[in-house]
Amino acid sequence: MERFRLRVKQQNRRGQIWELHMFPNMPNRTPKEADATTVGSSASPETIQWLRELSDPYLQNADEPIAAADFKPGVPARWLQHADGMRVALAFASARYLTKAAQRTAFRDGLLNLPAEVVLYWFTLCFYGYRQQAGRAALRTLFTYEQSETASQPGTDSEEPKAAPKRKSRAKPKGPSLFDGDEADDAGETKAPAKRKTHAQAG
Repeated sequence: MERFRLRVKQQNRRGQIWELHMFPNMPNRTPKEADATTVGSSASPETIQWLRELSDPYLQNADEPIAAADFKPGVPARWLQHADGMRVALAFASARYLTKAAQRTAFRDGLLNLPAEVVLYWFTLCFYGYRQQAGRAALRTLFTYEQSETASQPGTDSEEPKAAPKRKSRAKPKGPSLFDGDEADDAGETKAPAKRKTHAQAG
């Protein structure tokens, strides 16, 4: 099984950086830096704050437990438990795509509640094989879909759909038309033509 190491370092230009490294499990020797694979890293203060809150229970369950608030540059890196390291790896893989606070909250809650055997499935899908990007996108959708659906329902903070504009009635054309005679007949307003007087009547 893999081993996961979480580290915080400080750089002059980028500031604080969180990194998660994955090492192959080699029981017969101490892991070397050359064996490490960078699973993810972040220098964004907003993302780091989210990762700090998410990883707090896993840091307190590490080989050398520590609170996330005390995990700062200069503090030795921590080796995470295998199942915990997989969860943190999945968080690093999706952190850059979660741009809204509601999305981060939904993803964190979904990740914390994911059963251990399901975590292994998603970790394998997201970090091995040729469908890694598709697997990561599917995981984000799984955790944030319900939140998006709730936001779209009426009565939430999302914008309510606007009523369709009413169609204006067509103005009735002025003056006579081909159908004026029919309309007059229907209304009973047609007058009988006046009788012409003949010479006999005139006499």
